[in-house]
Amino acid sequence: MNENLITVQQLPVILYERIESVGQEIDKRIAALELDKQLVTEATKKSVKETRAMLNKELKDFEEQRKRIKEQVAAPYVAFEKAYNTFIKEKYEKADGILKVKIDEFDRRLKADKEARIKAYFAELCQANNIDFLPFERLGLKINTTTTDKNLQELTNGYIDNVVKSLEFIDSLNETAEYKAEILTEYKQTLDVTSAMRNAQYRKQQREYELQRLEAQKARAAQAKEAAEAKAKEVTPL
Repeated sequence: MNENLITVQQLPVILYERIESVGQEIDKRIAALELDKQLVTEATKKSVKETRAMLNKELKDFEEQRKRIKEQVAAPYVAFEKAYNTFIKEKYEKADGILKVKIDEFDRRLKADKEARIKAYFAELCQANNIDFLPFERLGLKINTTTTDKNLQELTNGYIDNVVKSLEFIDSLNETAEYKAEILTEYKQTLDVTSAMRNAQYRKQQREYELQRLEAQKARAAQAKEAAEAKAKEVTPL
């Protein structure tokens, strides 16, 4: 369908046989100006600026010729490209966009169905292991169209297994029920046994410190009261 649809009938021919000889003439003229030896002073500054302006004007004239040639050569291509975009490229791009939307929509449904299946599998595992505090989002699974259900189930199994082992470890600790409950509360927030134990231990130490401080404060208050009462009894009434 697209064989030989677009061809170049005639390549542009740019005549510039004299450009090398003109370049040589420019070399001679610039060499004759002995630019490296020119010294800019108050007396010569105007002349040097005029020389520079003259050279810039000559270059500007050449640049205008170059730009005109470029526009003439490019004009047919610009016209061709406009027609090409209108009658060919834009049609393919529109068709591609329609198909992309359909593919993306299918992939979204596929991903949503897969996520629903893994969520249901996750819920079954949690129920079987008496886990009622773990949201599915905590797993951080990357569900896409290429990841298989088997792989996602294996990742879910591994995650739940770690949680079960952590819960069993906390339950096996030789601690008071209150302290174990505090560790468990921390674990449900962090899902990190080490961090949970460290935080629970810190709070336990803080409570003990506060209790000791309050007891000491109470003892000092009682001592102060006894001392005041004893002193009051020593005072002889008038």
